[in-house]
Formats: sequence, structure tokens, C-alpha cells
Amino acid sequence: MLEGMSITAGQTLGLFLLMAFGAVARYAKLFDADSVRRIADFVLLIVTPCLILTSFRKPFEPELLAGMGWAFLAAVFSHAAGAALARIFVRDPDEARRRAMRFSVVFSNAGFMGFPLEYALLGPDGVFFGSVYVTVFNVCIWTYGVREIRGAGESGKFLKSLVNPGTVGIALGLPFFLLPVDLPGPVASAVEGIGGLNTPLSMLVIGFHLAGANFGAALRRPGTYTVFALRHAAVPAIIAAAVIPLAIAGLPGLSPVVALAAVIPAAAPVAASVAMFSVRYGRDPEYPVALVAASTVLSIATMPVAIGAAKALLESAGKLD
Repeated sequence: MLEGMSITAGQTLGLFLLMAFGAVARYAKLFDADSVRRIADFVLLIVTPCLILTSFRKPFEPELLAGMGWAFLAAVFSHAAGAALARIFVRDPDEARRRAMRFSVVFSNAGFMGFPLEYALLGPDGVFFGSVYVTVFNVCIWTYGVREIRGAGESGKFLKSLVNPGTVGIALGLPFFLLPVDLPGPVASAVEGIGGLNTPLSMLVIGFHLAGANFGAALRRPGTYTVFALRHAAVPAIIAAAVIPLAIAGLPGLSPVVALAAVIPAAAPVAASVAMFSVRYGRDPEYPVALVAASTVLSIATMPVAIGAAKALLESAGKLD
């Protein structure tokens, strides 16, 4: 377990060192909020689909297709478990803050933090299965998530929720997985190069925002610690308890890579979307921004524990080398 935690901690620390460049860019005034927002849009709309497309450029295997099914079920279960826990345990008297807290329990930074770790720890297969989680995340966030922030009777358009960077990436990549076709060499190199920008650009954006966050706005609220306990401990523990034993049992398609690719996004910090949605739907963003920042910093300690423990269980069962 210690070895698994050490490897994960090293990868997580590397991500935080990349974030430091984003903080430096802010202090040196190399970027402003508008330019960073444009970088984030570029990552979301261009880089993420390219990364997913690259991960799908592999020979078809029935076991991988079955793994996608397991990844889908794990992602749905993860969001459902988070929603149930949030409803039971998050009881802040302020409605806007309570809604932000519940949203934060359900939705993790699955793309910006999940993809870099999945690629670092599991390689392209990790991104392959992780993209399924991001697709479910996007559908849930534009339906349940919008309703949670805006209030009862309000929700996003379901059809709109189905068109997102995750589904676009899978739609573009699936033919290269299912059919004996591939991209021309120069095009493949370009797409792979753009996809490779995901980690550094994602961390730059997060680091920029961390440098300007008011941590006190989150840390002085008692309910914040309930959110942290649920998002950083309870949700990943529940997902690990659901998928790790099944992977150890050797269910067809549920490989150790699929299991870890389910645990990694579940263990990720609060999604930055809680701040963006708060602004979009007229809620005060100060607390959500602080919550995202504090959760992201906390994740440098919690993610190695959650992922390292899951990895150790698979190794002890002889499922991982």
C-alpha cells in the first residue's frame, strides 16, 4: 500500500508543481482572468476531445467494450452515491451555500484532475475508461447539477447535456476502436500532440485560480468539512468498495485498470464547475471558488491515500504487477 501511495503522491505532487506555474503567471501578470478562461475553454472544447480520440486509437477487443460498460455503471453509481450522501448529510441553513455544497459532493474535477492522473498511472487505457466517467459527469451536471444550483423546477436541457466534450471525443474515437481504420500519420501526430497539452494547461488554469482564492471563505464554514469528508473520503471509499472486490473476483471486462479508472475521478477534488455554475445562475461565487480551492489543495493528501489503497488491494490479490 505504501508503494502505491508513494507513486500516486509523486504524480499528484507533480501536478501541483505544474499548478505553481499558473500561480506564478498570475503574480507576474502574464495572464488575466479572461485569458485563463479562454485557455480553459480551449482545454475543454479542443484538447479533451483530442485526448479521448487518441486513447480510442487501439485494436478492438470485446473485453475493452465490456470494460466501457462497467466504467459507465461505476460512473452512474458514483454520482448517485454522491447525491444521496449530500441529501442526507449536508444541512447548511443558507440555501445558496447548501446547494453549492451538495453540488460539490456529487461532482469532482474528473477531467482537469482525473485525466492527468489516469494517463500517468494507467496510460492510454486509463483515459479510455476515464472518458466514460467524464461523459456521465457532463450529462449529470447539465441536468441534476443545474437543477441543484438553480433550485426546484429548474434543470438543463437533456439533449444539450448529451452534446459535450466527453461525448464528442467518444463519438470521434469510437470508429477507430470498432473499425479497422486509423488516422493518417501526420493527423494522428497532430491530434496526439494537442491531447498531450491536457495536463500542463489544466494545471496552469487551476494554479491561476488557486493563487487568487480566499481560502478563509470556505474554511470558516463548519459545513465545508462535511463536504470534504464526503467528497474526499466517503465517495471514493464507496466506489472502491463496489468495484475493487468485483475486479478481484475476475468479472469479465472489469479489469484492474477499469476499477482504478473509476476510483481516480471519484477521489478527485470538488469540480470547478460549482463556481462557474454559481456565476451563470446568479449565485454568489465567493464561497464556491474558495471551496474548490481548498478542496484542490486538500487533494494532494487525500488522492494518494484513496488511489494507493485501491491499488494496494488489487496488488495484494495478484491483479496488478
